[in-house]
Amino acid sequence: MKDSTPSDWRVEFPTGGRDGYVGYYEGPHAASFYWEFGGGDVVVILHTGQSARWSSQHPWAADRRREILERVIKEVIRQRAATCRADIDETGGYIYFREHKQVA
Repeated sequence: MKDSTPSDWRVEFPTGGRDGYVGYYEGPHAASFYWEFGGGDVVVILHTGQSARWSSQHPWAADRRREILERVIKEVIRQRAATCRADIDETGGYIYFREHKQVA
C-alpha cells in the first residue's frame, strides 16, 4: 500500500441503523460504499462495486482501486470491527468482514 499521511485521505461512517454508507475522501474526491450487517460469521458486508465499473464510478482513482480498498478495510477494522478480518470478493464487488477466530 502506498504510504501517505492521514491528512491526505479519510474514511467516515455516519452512525445509525442496520445499514448505511462508508465514505472515502481524498482531497476534493469522494467514493461512497454501501454497507449492511451480515449473518453468521459475517459481521458487515461492504459493497464496493465490481472492478470493471470502478473506472466509470471513480475515474479519479481508476488505477488505485486496490490501494483505496485496503485503506477502507484498515479503517473499518480500526474504527468499528476490531475483531474482524476482511475477505474481498473481486468478482461480486463486496468486502466481507468476518469475525476473526483466534486459535488457542
